[in-house]
Amino acid sequence: MASSSSWQPAQEGVQQVGQLLQEYIQPNANQQLMYQRLQECSKFPDFNSYLALILCKGDGTYGDDVRQTAGLLLKNNLKTTWQFSEEPHESFIRDALTGSMTHPSRIVRRVVGTSLAICVRQKGWQSAPQLWQLIAENLDASKDPNALDGALDALYKICEETNGYLESDVATANQVGLPECPASLVIPKTLQLFGHPDGKVRQSAIAILNMIAPSWPREKRDVLDDYLRGLFALAHDPDDVARKYVCQGLVQLLHIAPEKMTPNLREIITFMLERQTDPDPDVAVESCEFWAAFVEADLEPESVNILREFTPHLIPVLLTNMAYEEDDEEVLQAEEDELNADRPDRDQDIKPTFRAQKDKSFGEGGKDGDEEYDDDDDDD
Repeated sequence: MASSSSWQPAQEGVQQVGQLLQEYIQPNANQQLMYQRLQECSKFPDFNSYLALILCKGDGTYGDDVRQTAGLLLKNNLKTTWQFSEEPHESFIRDALTGSMTHPSRIVRRVVGTSLAICVRQKGWQSAPQLWQLIAENLDASKDPNALDGALDALYKICEETNGYLESDVATANQVGLPECPASLVIPKTLQLFGHPDGKVRQSAIAILNMIAPSWPREKRDVLDDYLRGLFALAHDPDDVARKYVCQGLVQLLHIAPEKMTPNLREIITFMLERQTDPDPDVAVESCEFWAAFVEADLEPESVNILREFTPHLIPVLLTNMAYEEDDEEVLQAEEDELNADRPDRDQDIKPTFRAQKDKSFGEGGKDGDEEYDDDDDDD
């Protein structure tokens, strides 16, 4: 495989692309013309490498606004070109992005994480084995906070792009030089962050494991107990988003490992009932998913009987918290009409109706049909 040094940028090329980006972000720029020029540049195989260079190695030469623009253009290009990229550009771009996860600028780290997620989605996690080792190392909370932030951001976005599917057998991981699959590498380090003092870090850690949960690695099955204990420990977290993710995590566990929930099922049901009246509406809505998951889960009869103990309290809470969309009443009425289709009409169903006052103006300057059509629009 060619090394990242195989591609050497031309100084003239760097200057031309940099100048183009600076013109592009000017408020009075002709956006249509600039977009056409950028599209023309995208046809050159080294354009993405120049964008990666400016994004990741433009310190002291370009401001964050120019570098962010370079990164966003790179991300958009990678969506359509990364799958077909070849050496030496692939190595250069991948190495530049991986090495910039710890960049001092948060703006740069964010765009780098987004671009890395696109790369992994397009070519699979096996295409960047060094990325996973670096993410696992940087998830150490005692390291540079920029490194931790960059690792969490990249991992979260990768999980979003891949639906959390970072699992494989050990043999497949060994083939690309990893001791185990990416999910197995990051799960223990991410679990440790459940106790981090920064609420944003706790949010990200819970959300990442929630996304990984549906494809939890078999060799880490025993760690599910630690995952459950970590969620319990954050059940009353002062951070609203963290509590929402706790509810989401318990729902995921109910889907993938209901047997882990059984010993503490009463406590979990009690917690979910409490969250139904959580001051934060997003938390309350997320907790509602638990009851649907409970019905679908493969639970023993004893577990179902435990829920029955709570129904006198659960049903009133659910009814109190029911909310209807604007069109729900129309849907309910349509369902009722369908059920009553074979029943004889009652007197009140067939009593005469009268045109609205608005329709009486027909013949006084109104146009035939327009009034009824407009009235329907108003109702919409």
